[in-house]
Amino acid sequence: MGFAKEDAEASVKHVGDDPEQCMVWIVSTLEERQFTEQLNQASIQSEQSKRDEEKRVKKQERETLAHAKAFTSLFPTVSMQLHVVTSIATVTLTLFTLLLPPQSFMLGSDSSASRLRQTLDSIGQVDAKSYLREILTKLLKLEGQAIHWYKQAAKSYMLELAARLESALGSHDVVSCCACVSANDARSSETCCAFVRALFEEERTLTKALFEMPSNHGGVPLVFLQSDETMQFSLEDDGFEVLEDVS
Repeated sequence: MGFAKEDAEASVKHVGDDPEQCMVWIVSTLEERQFTEQLNQASIQSEQSKRDEEKRVKKQERETLAHAKAFTSLFPTVSMQLHVVTSIATVTLTLFTLLLPPQSFMLGSDSSASRLRQTLDSIGQVDAKSYLREILTKLLKLEGQAIHWYKQAAKSYMLELAARLESALGSHDVVSCCACVSANDARSSETCCAFVRALFEEERTLTKALFEMPSNHGGVPLVFLQSDETMQFSLEDDGFEVLEDVS
Protein backbone atom coordinates (compact mmCIF):
# COMPACT_ATOMS: atom_id res chain seq x y z
CA MET A 1 0.00 0.00 0.00
CA GLY A 2 1.47 3.36 -1.03
CA PHE A 3 1.05 6.56 0.95
CA ALA A 4 1.81 10.15 0.13
CA LYS A 5 5.18 11.38 1.32
CA GLU A 6 3.51 14.12 3.37
CA ASP A 7 1.38 11.56 5.23
CA ALA A 8 4.36 9.29 5.89
CA GLU A 9 6.39 12.18 7.33
CA ALA A 10 3.43 13.29 9.44
CA SER A 11 2.99 9.77 10.84
CA VAL A 12 6.63 9.63 11.95
CA LYS A 13 6.22 12.99 13.59
CA HIS A 14 3.13 11.85 15.52
CA VAL A 15 3.90 8.21 16.48
CA GLY A 16 7.62 7.71 15.87
CA ASP A 17 9.39 5.46 13.36
CA ASP A 18 7.61 2.16 14.05
CA PRO A 19 6.28 1.06 10.60
CA GLU A 20 3.12 -0.63 11.92
CA GLN A 21 2.15 2.28 14.15
CA CYS A 22 2.84 4.69 11.29
CA MET A 23 0.60 2.64 8.97
CA VAL A 24 -2.23 2.54 11.51
CA TRP A 25 -1.94 6.30 12.02
CA ILE A 26 -1.95 7.02 8.27
CA VAL A 27 -4.96 4.75 7.60
CA SER A 28 -6.87 6.31 10.49
CA THR A 29 -6.01 9.80 9.27
CA LEU A 30 -7.06 9.01 5.69
CA GLU A 31 -10.38 7.57 6.88
CA GLU A 32 -11.03 10.63 9.01
CA ARG A 33 -10.13 12.90 6.10
CA GLN A 34 -12.45 11.00 3.77
CA PHE A 35 -15.28 11.14 6.30
CA THR A 36 -14.83 14.91 6.68
CA GLU A 37 -14.85 15.38 2.91
CA GLN A 38 -18.02 13.31 2.57
CA LEU A 39 -19.64 15.26 5.40
CA ASN A 40 -18.73 18.56 3.75
CA GLN A 41 -20.04 17.35 0.41
CA ALA A 42 -23.30 16.24 2.00
CA SER A 43 -23.61 19.62 3.69
CA ILE A 44 -23.06 21.40 0.37
CA GLN A 45 -25.65 19.22 -1.35
CA SER A 46 -28.11 19.77 1.50
CA GLU A 47 -27.63 23.54 1.29
CA GLN A 48 -28.09 23.44 -2.47
CA SER A 49 -31.27 21.39 -2.07
CA LYS A 50 -32.52 23.92 0.47
CA ARG A 51 -31.85 26.82 -1.90
CA ASP A 52 -33.53 24.96 -4.77
CA GLU A 53 -36.60 24.33 -2.61
CA GLU A 54 -36.72 27.99 -1.55
CA LYS A 55 -36.57 29.06 -5.20
CA ARG A 56 -39.34 26.63 -6.08
CA VAL A 57 -41.58 27.84 -3.26
CA LYS A 58 -40.95 31.50 -4.13
CA LYS A 59 -41.76 30.81 -7.77
CA GLN A 60 -44.97 29.06 -6.75
CA GLU A 61 -45.82 31.97 -4.47
CA ARG A 62 -45.27 34.50 -7.28
CA GLU A 63 -47.46 32.50 -9.64
CA THR A 64 -50.21 32.19 -7.03
CA LEU A 65 -50.17 35.93 -6.33
CA ALA A 66 -50.12 36.75 -10.02
CA HIS A 67 -53.00 34.50 -11.08
CA ALA A 68 -55.26 34.27 -8.03
CA LYS A 69 -58.81 35.39 -8.80
CA ALA A 70 -59.64 35.82 -5.10
CA PHE A 71 -56.71 38.22 -4.67
CA THR A 72 -57.45 39.53 -1.18
CA SER A 73 -57.89 36.02 0.21
CA LEU A 74 -54.08 35.74 0.09
CA PHE A 75 -53.85 38.58 2.64
CA PRO A 76 -56.38 37.48 5.28
CA THR A 77 -58.00 39.58 7.95
CA VAL A 78 -59.11 38.30 11.34
CA SER A 79 -62.49 37.20 9.97
CA MET A 80 -60.86 35.35 7.07
CA GLN A 81 -58.25 33.56 9.16
CA LEU A 82 -60.64 30.91 10.51
CA HIS A 83 -61.84 30.04 7.00
CA VAL A 84 -58.26 29.59 5.80
CA VAL A 85 -57.36 27.39 8.75
CA THR A 86 -60.37 25.12 8.26
CA SER A 87 -59.49 24.78 4.57
CA ILE A 88 -55.79 24.14 5.11
CA ALA A 89 -56.17 20.39 4.56
CA THR A 90 -56.72 21.08 0.87
CA VAL A 91 -53.68 23.36 0.57
CA THR A 92 -50.17 22.11 -0.17
CA LEU A 93 -47.67 22.50 2.63
CA THR A 94 -45.41 24.75 0.55
CA LEU A 95 -48.19 27.34 0.38
CA PHE A 96 -48.90 27.25 4.13
CA THR A 97 -46.88 30.37 4.93
CA LEU A 98 -48.28 32.17 1.91
CA LEU A 99 -51.92 31.59 2.84
CA LEU A 100 -51.42 32.36 6.51
CA PRO A 101 -49.54 35.68 6.59
CA PRO A 102 -50.07 38.20 9.40
CA GLN A 103 -53.64 39.52 9.42
CA SER A 104 -53.92 42.63 7.24
CA PHE A 105 -54.79 45.90 8.96
CA MET A 106 -55.50 47.69 5.67
CA LEU A 107 -58.11 45.09 4.71
CA GLY A 108 -59.46 44.54 8.22
CA SER A 109 -62.63 45.76 9.88
CA ASP A 110 -60.81 48.62 11.65
CA SER A 111 -59.96 50.21 8.32
CA SER A 112 -62.29 52.95 7.08
CA ALA A 113 -61.13 52.43 3.49
CA SER A 114 -64.20 50.45 2.37
CA ARG A 115 -63.94 51.37 -1.31
CA LEU A 116 -60.27 50.39 -1.33
CA ARG A 117 -61.25 46.94 -0.02
CA GLN A 118 -63.89 46.61 -2.73
CA THR A 119 -61.34 47.64 -5.34
CA LEU A 120 -58.83 45.08 -4.11
CA ASP A 121 -61.51 42.39 -4.31
CA SER A 122 -61.73 43.10 -8.05
CA ILE A 123 -57.98 42.87 -8.69
CA GLY A 124 -58.40 39.19 -9.52
CA GLN A 125 -59.88 40.37 -12.83
CA VAL A 126 -56.71 42.28 -13.71
CA ASP A 127 -54.06 40.78 -15.97
CA ALA A 128 -51.34 38.92 -14.05
CA LYS A 129 -48.59 41.03 -15.65
CA SER A 130 -50.15 44.43 -14.95
CA TYR A 131 -48.20 46.94 -12.88
CA LEU A 132 -51.29 47.61 -10.74
CA ARG A 133 -51.39 44.00 -9.58
CA GLU A 134 -47.62 43.97 -9.07
CA ILE A 135 -47.50 47.13 -6.93
CA LEU A 136 -50.51 46.08 -4.83
CA THR A 137 -48.88 42.71 -4.20
CA LYS A 138 -45.65 44.40 -3.11
CA LEU A 139 -47.48 46.78 -0.79
CA LEU A 140 -49.57 44.09 0.90
CA LYS A 141 -46.54 41.84 1.33
CA LEU A 142 -44.68 44.77 2.89
CA GLU A 143 -47.59 45.24 5.27
CA GLY A 144 -47.31 41.56 6.19
CA GLN A 145 -43.61 41.99 6.96
CA ALA A 146 -44.28 45.12 9.01
CA ILE A 147 -46.93 43.33 11.08
CA HIS A 148 -44.73 40.26 11.49
CA TRP A 149 -41.84 42.37 12.80
CA TYR A 150 -43.62 45.15 14.71
CA LYS A 151 -47.06 43.70 15.51
CA GLN A 152 -49.53 46.34 16.79
CA ALA A 153 -46.92 49.11 16.45
CA ALA A 154 -47.55 49.03 12.69
CA LYS A 155 -51.35 49.22 12.91
CA SER A 156 -51.94 52.98 13.00
CA TYR A 157 -49.55 53.59 10.12
CA MET A 158 -51.22 50.92 7.99
CA LEU A 159 -54.69 52.30 8.70
CA GLU A 160 -53.51 55.79 7.73
CA LEU A 161 -51.88 54.37 4.61
CA ALA A 162 -55.18 52.74 3.63
CA ALA A 163 -57.00 56.04 4.21
CA ARG A 164 -54.52 57.88 1.97
CA LEU A 165 -55.03 55.31 -0.78
CA GLU A 166 -58.81 55.59 -0.35
CA SER A 167 -58.52 59.35 -0.87
CA ALA A 168 -56.34 58.93 -3.97
CA LEU A 169 -58.70 56.29 -5.33
CA GLY A 170 -61.56 58.73 -5.73
CA SER A 171 -64.40 57.42 -7.83
CA HIS A 172 -62.77 56.28 -11.06
CA ASP A 173 -62.82 52.71 -12.37
CA VAL A 174 -59.56 51.10 -11.32
CA VAL A 175 -59.90 48.00 -13.48
CA SER A 176 -60.35 49.96 -16.72
CA CYS A 177 -58.01 52.84 -15.82
CA CYS A 178 -55.20 51.83 -13.48
CA ALA A 179 -54.77 48.35 -14.90
CA CYS A 180 -53.38 49.92 -18.09
CA VAL A 181 -50.67 51.93 -16.32
CA SER A 182 -47.07 50.74 -16.77
CA ALA A 183 -44.23 50.86 -14.26
CA ASN A 184 -42.63 53.73 -16.17
CA ASP A 185 -45.90 55.69 -16.13
CA ALA A 186 -46.13 55.27 -12.35
CA ARG A 187 -42.93 57.26 -11.92
CA SER A 188 -44.40 60.27 -13.68
CA SER A 189 -47.15 62.38 -12.16
CA GLU A 190 -48.02 63.67 -15.65
CA THR A 191 -48.80 60.31 -17.27
CA CYS A 192 -50.16 58.41 -14.29
CA CYS A 193 -53.48 58.48 -12.45
CA ALA A 194 -53.41 59.61 -8.83
CA PHE A 195 -54.18 56.18 -7.39
CA VAL A 196 -51.33 54.27 -9.05
CA ARG A 197 -48.99 57.16 -8.32
CA ALA A 198 -50.05 56.98 -4.65
CA LEU A 199 -49.42 53.21 -4.62
CA PHE A 200 -45.96 53.78 -6.07
CA GLU A 201 -45.08 56.43 -3.46
CA GLU A 202 -46.52 54.46 -0.52
CA GLU A 203 -44.64 51.30 -1.52
CA ARG A 204 -41.40 53.24 -1.81
CA THR A 205 -41.92 55.00 1.54
CA LEU A 206 -42.80 51.79 3.38
CA THR A 207 -39.84 49.95 1.86
CA LYS A 208 -37.54 52.73 3.08
CA ALA A 209 -39.06 52.67 6.58
CA LEU A 210 -38.69 48.89 6.90
CA PHE A 211 -35.33 48.23 5.28
CA GLU A 212 -33.37 51.48 5.40
CA MET A 213 -34.83 52.74 8.69
CA PRO A 214 -33.64 56.36 8.32
CA SER A 215 -35.04 56.95 11.80
CA ASN A 216 -36.20 54.60 14.52
CA HIS A 217 -37.18 54.68 18.15
CA GLY A 218 -36.46 51.66 20.30
CA GLY A 219 -35.94 49.65 17.11
CA VAL A 220 -39.34 50.61 15.65
CA PRO A 221 -39.55 52.85 12.55
CA LEU A 222 -40.38 56.33 13.77
CA VAL A 223 -43.13 56.77 11.17
CA PHE A 224 -45.06 53.94 12.84
CA LEU A 225 -44.90 55.58 16.26
CA GLN A 226 -45.75 59.03 14.89
CA SER A 227 -48.98 57.61 13.46
CA ASP A 228 -50.08 56.22 16.83
CA GLU A 229 -51.76 58.77 19.10
CA THR A 230 -51.09 56.60 22.15
CA MET A 231 -47.36 56.90 21.47
CA GLN A 232 -47.17 60.69 21.37
CA PHE A 233 -44.49 61.16 24.00
CA SER A 234 -41.32 63.19 24.29
CA LEU A 235 -38.45 61.40 22.58
CA GLU A 236 -36.00 63.36 24.69
CA ASP A 237 -37.47 62.33 28.04
CA ASP A 238 -38.27 58.64 27.69
CA GLY A 239 -34.71 57.30 27.85
CA PHE A 240 -34.50 55.89 24.31
CA GLU A 241 -32.15 57.02 21.60
CA VAL A 242 -33.47 58.07 18.21
CA LEU A 243 -31.12 56.99 15.44
CA GLU A 244 -31.19 59.00 12.25
CA ASP A 245 -29.41 58.50 8.95
CA VAL A 246 -26.91 61.33 8.59
CA SER A 247 -25.42 60.13 5.30
